[in-house]
Amino acid sequence: MREIKKIIWATDGSKESEEALKYAKFFAQRFNSEIIGIHIIPMNQRLLYDYYRDPESEHYRWVEKAEEDYSMKLASIADELTAEGINFRGRVLRGEPNKWIVGFARSEKANLIVMGKRGIGLIDRVLVGSTTLRVLRESSVPVLAVKKRDKEGVVDIRNILVPLDIDEKLDSALNYAIDLAEKINAGISVVYVLRLDIYDYGVPTNIIESLERLSSNELEKRIEEIKLKHGTQKKEVPELEINAEMIQRINPSVAIADYASDKNIDLIVTNTHGRKGIRRFILGSVAEKIIQESTCAVLVLKP
Repeated sequence: MREIKKIIWATDGSKESEEALKYAKFFAQRFNSEIIGIHIIPMNQRLLYDYYRDPESEHYRWVEKAEEDYSMKLASIADELTAEGINFRGRVLRGEPNKWIVGFARSEKANLIVMGKRGIGLIDRVLVGSTTLRVLRESSVPVLAVKKRDKEGVVDIRNILVPLDIDEKLDSALNYAIDLAEKINAGISVVYVLRLDIYDYGVPTNIIESLERLSSNELEKRIEEIKLKHGTQKKEVPELEINAEMIQRINPSVAIADYASDKNIDLIVTNTHGRKGIRRFILGSVAEKIIQESTCAVLVLKP
């Protein structure tokens, strides 16, 4: 069984950061985890140099005030969570946010990073926050990206979706989802997106139908192999039902986000794409696009 003993909650003071804390609490309560809340005052090397060089400057006073304010906020959160039985401590740091988040999570041997999809900047309100994407690309620790929900209230995860690419032979996302589902009593759905690009080339209908059958059969086979390897078919482990579906779309990331919305999915668990180097730069990451398109939280881990 997977353990989540230490959670890094990265906050920039935005509404989505506040929402991310609710998810951190959800996992902390179920895994008896410690939450470490961190806020990084954005400062590049030049700003850091100026800060330490002149303690009398306006910039120095601004940084000190920001650090004091956020330290007080984190202390207040610590009091609230301690009253709820959750171990919490806060840190205010200075530097480049993505590097500090990744490095801090590594040094603390954290099991999960939780943060908002978008930040408080103008561009970050329109697109997925650049800090979130950089953390996603650089972190070896799983990252949970959270969007502000339309509905208020406590977080509850009952339905987990795992996009499975039968061509890449990656199973870590489904293994992770199975561990979560067994711990929090959630259901799992697996979806494979068969791209419709092939219709542009005039492929006969019977060939398409044959490809659909082969894809569906391969999807079922992969799931059973992963379940068997994971141990869910052992007598001492209750059988976990996993619903599988193959769908046809042109854009896989949009298809997955739409599927999640239609099926009332609470959490998507996915791998980062297997592509590397220039191919990854040109073709982009499906995981990143899922985060951009989806309305629910997305947990991303490297294969």
